[in-house]
Amino acid sequence: MAFFLPNITFYFVAMRAFISLYCFCLVFSCAVKPQQDQDNWCLSKCDAAGDEKTNTEHLCTERDKMSMDSVSQHLHFPFRIGIAQRSEQQSQVERGTIEHTIEILNAAFAKAHIQFDIATIDRISTPYQIEDLSADGYTPYLEFSRQYDLQDTISLFIFDYNEHLCRQSEASISCSRRGGFSYILSELTNNIVISKFDLEDHKIIVHEFGHFFGLYHTFETHQFGSESPDGSDCAETGDRICDTPADPGAVYEVYVNYSKCEMINYRDQPDAPLYKPLINNYMSYYKPCYLQAYDFTPQQLQTLYAASRMPIRKRFSQ
Repeated sequence: MAFFLPNITFYFVAMRAFISLYCFCLVFSCAVKPQQDQDNWCLSKCDAAGDEKTNTEHLCTERDKMSMDSVSQHLHFPFRIGIAQRSEQQSQVERGTIEHTIEILNAAFAKAHIQFDIATIDRISTPYQIEDLSADGYTPYLEFSRQYDLQDTISLFIFDYNEHLCRQSEASISCSRRGGFSYILSELTNNIVISKFDLEDHKIIVHEFGHFFGLYHTFETHQFGSESPDGSDCAETGDRICDTPADPGAVYEVYVNYSKCEMINYRDQPDAPLYKPLINNYMSYYKPCYLQAYDFTPQQLQTLYAASRMPIRKRFSQ
């Protein structure tokens, strides 16, 4: 196969499509202006749920007090599978597919001493596909959550998706897909949403549960500010986790050598350190590296562990 550099117009059309394809979590607007033009990025641009920032501050404090070293028992979280189907059709999701999803989650969260079990599986009649939930500032999603969330059980809502993923005009082709979303350690909702298309995706389902248990994107900027490439402010900025290096975001993936799983020779200032983000991290937005699995860092695992033991999440466990 021949490799070539596309012309600049085509490149940015393609990049917009890729960014939209990997849009995982909630998109909200606020007064904070992004440092780059990231309108198609899936970012928590402000404290959208109203308690995410406060809960994160508490989590960072609790994380420093907890240790996983002597833990041998997993904390089990049974959750309800809600298959959201449009009234005029039946959404087919095989139990084997759901069980495979649980296996993916349990493999990823095992080192944080968290495991998941199926409590119930039910079907919910709704006119919405996953793309519809973001309309009018996510009003349909919030209304759906108020109606169908369970008080003491986490829900994983599986939605149908618009099968027309690409739209063509005279000038360009635009392709996008909404994979899923979740608030970050919030009490506003008790659920994670995912597209039926991505139910068995090894990254998306883990990424969204990572948000639910307190993890931000590795390229987070809006909640706590941008992390310096030298990592000197890692505890207070970005995702507030120091073993996830500063990440400029997947818009710069043209600098990524996926065979080496490494970003090469990108810096945002002439004398600044090079960016060396973790390409195969669950909370990044990069494509998978050749023959390298996605993973959490030790401090991300510690964060997940601490979040699972806080009352805001432990109340869902058995």
